[in-house]
Amino acid sequence: MFGLGYGMTDLARVLVPLSLITLAWPGCAQDINACIDHCFSMTCSANQPGSSAKEACVSQCIEYTCRAPLKVWGAIAYSKPDKAYGYSFELEDQATARKVALDACRKRGTNCVVETVFSRACAALAAGGGHIGWGTARTREGAEKRALSECGLTGAKGCALQTWVCSAPNSNANGGTAPAPSARPAPKAVAWGAIAYSATDMGAGWSQGKNDRAAAEREAMAICQQRGKACVLRTAFNKQCGALAADGNFEGTATSTNAREAQQKAMDECRKAGGTRCALHIMFCSM
Repeated sequence: MFGLGYGMTDLARVLVPLSLITLAWPGCAQDINACIDHCFSMTCSANQPGSSAKEACVSQCIEYTCRAPLKVWGAIAYSKPDKAYGYSFELEDQATARKVALDACRKRGTNCVVETVFSRACAALAAGGGHIGWGTARTREGAEKRALSECGLTGAKGCALQTWVCSAPNSNANGGTAPAPSARPAPKAVAWGAIAYSATDMGAGWSQGKNDRAAAEREAMAICQQRGKACVLRTAFNKQCGALAADGNFEGTATSTNAREAQQKAMDECRKAGGTRCALHIMFCSM
């Protein structure tokens, strides 16, 4: 069956403190799986795979950058005679994930077996003619493709997806029978974000997806004040990306509908202010 691997870059990267860094692409708040993948393959790529340093780096990145809970274990159980399934997500350990999936499956099936347990990923299960196949991937589509492929490799004919689930925030809205519901919530008319920063100690706070500017500013300041002693609100924006770059007391902030443009403008502003070693400290989108 398929295991879950994480890509590594060949280029050395300069890492910004994890309590300050966020992702540099639009819609990151809506794409938790992509955010988590970015933690493994980009933000923490300098750490040795499987090391305690890598695990600590990834955990902090997921918690502070993706704002995702660290309880990310999920499982799928399946009963072949009944074609019944049960799944779990966002649980603190493998044992709990297994139990919840089995209990859910046993409400409908007579011979339930846990077929896969996974973490920080999506999983899917396909079946055909008494044979099954499952797969895990960063996205639901990838997991479904792998599950169908695995089912086909058993020699089964007429393989069809039975269920899928993602172990990420709000995954209860994403898991279920296959094909998955096609309806998506209407985009929010407003999505305010804000950035607050304390230059003396590099404390930072930010907010995203708020219904109004005042709420976004309050949250950004409240978070910043937990980390810094001289927090000042730097910018607020609606349905845009925001960035802050700094070099000691020299700072630059910028907003744009394009993440890369916001990042570049923030760096330029920092250099104009007198910074010679400006580094990106905050980068996120509130869409």
